[in-house]
Amino acid sequence: MMETELLRHYVALRDPDAFRALAERHGPMVRSVCRCNLRESHDVDDAVQTTFLIFARQASTIERVEAIGPWLRRVASRVSRRVRVKIEERRIREAARPGVRRDGSMTDPLEPSALATLHEEISSLPDWYRRPLVLCYLEGKTNDEAAKELGCPVGTVKGRLWRARRELRERLIRRGWACTIA
Repeated sequence: MMETELLRHYVALRDPDAFRALAERHGPMVRSVCRCNLRESHDVDDAVQTTFLIFARQASTIERVEAIGPWLRRVASRVSRRVRVKIEERRIREAARPGVRRDGSMTDPLEPSALATLHEEISSLPDWYRRPLVLCYLEGKTNDEAAKELGCPVGTVKGRLWRARRELRERLIRRGWACTIA
């Protein structure tokens, strides 16, 4: 079946065979885009699955059939970048709160000097970077809650968090920290 027919069948009839055929045709490209942004295969798998879930919900918004590939490429890129940001946020939270893994089991805590270095670098960040970082990663507040507390839009908080992570990573690398923690 031609892509035009597959898309029409899926949108009009929610035909699972049409969806499967489209996913098989575009799956390798979507996986490749996700792999460019993510290291771990399970993260890539999650991003691919999320991309096709979005496609399943929004296929009717694609106006031209020849736009399926570019549309999926854009969605896969956005999804995989979002996953990468979440991974980075989790690493910062875990580094700042040593001793507990995501599954709740105990780890070896950071050496006191390493923990002191981390908190020293967080403290030396400019206020507009430090405050959202502390609110979201150390106090566990959502971006929305931090935005309300800081009196600014959520987008501003997200941007400041991104720049704060980048700045913190660069500072910790300069002090000899491994990139996985920094």
